[in-house]
Amino acid sequence: MKAAVIHTVGEPPRYDDFAEPAPRDDEVLVNVSAASITNIARMRAAGTHYSRHDELPAVAGIDGVGRTEDGTRVYFGGPRAPYGTMAEVSVSPARGSPPFPTRWTT
Repeated sequence: MKAAVIHTVGEPPRYDDFAEPAPRDDEVLVNVSAASITNIARMRAAGTHYSRHDELPAVAGIDGVGRTEDGTRVYFGGPRAPYGTMAEVSVSPARGSPPFPTRWTT
């Protein structure tokens, strides 16, 4: 799959190939639709956040929106290392992937 891959902490991620994740029993596979570029994600890539990437190469990103294998649209975050959300596919804790509405109501 294609992803924003961090090869060296402190250098910008590169658009590169990365192995697709296989979900564990407590995870869901997510086909990513959008991933946010947050200050925390930027700091992690730069190595200036306490939760920086210890395992490299790694995929950038900590949260996003996508669809699970059954088509459910979800907000997701916290993929296990070395996976991130700035990829075609990611993994997320199943309990941390609530359905995301496709239409807002007031």
